[in-house]
Amino acid sequence: MDIHANSPFASSWFALQTRYRYEERIASELKAKGFESYLPTLRETHQWKDRKKVMDVPAFGGYIFARFEPSLQNRVRVLETAGVVKLLGNHGRPEPVPESEISSLRLALTSGAECDRHPCVEIGTPVKVRSGMLAGVEGRVVRIANQVKILVNISSVCQAIAVEVHLDDIDLLETSNATPAALVN
Repeated sequence: MDIHANSPFASSWFALQTRYRYEERIASELKAKGFESYLPTLRETHQWKDRKKVMDVPAFGGYIFARFEPSLQNRVRVLETAGVVKLLGNHGRPEPVPESEISSLRLALTSGAECDRHPCVEIGTPVKVRSGMLAGVEGRVVRIANQVKILVNISSVCQAIAVEVHLDDIDLLETSNATPAALVN
């Protein structure tokens, strides 16, 4: 059976809200149930009085992403997973996370560039990185502490990561009329 991306039966990414610190358990259990899951992680240095430790931590605490066909049976199987609080959506209907957001998030987090958490921002001009290790990442340009960064928003969980870029490496997306220099002044 050929499933088209625009079909209501096509697999899509969905955001799941989780119980506190259940993200890894849920990812494992979803995999055991045959679902694809994605738990984006950031590398952080945690410091105590006597030592430092570099750890991978969830990029969006309390959220995980799962890809599935949104049939009633699949939604029930996902929601029955221990630790899943709810399937995010609009007016009681699950809302897919755009593939471009998941792809940009994966690319930014695996690029080797320094990433950190940032609140979701709906302002700024949409851009796409054209060259360098972040080529293909789409987001919005902002200025944070005298650095130019792209925010990769995951609107369904209203969170984002910020990744540093060079202005010379970005192109404006067609929906914008601004110039890159005007974005960071």
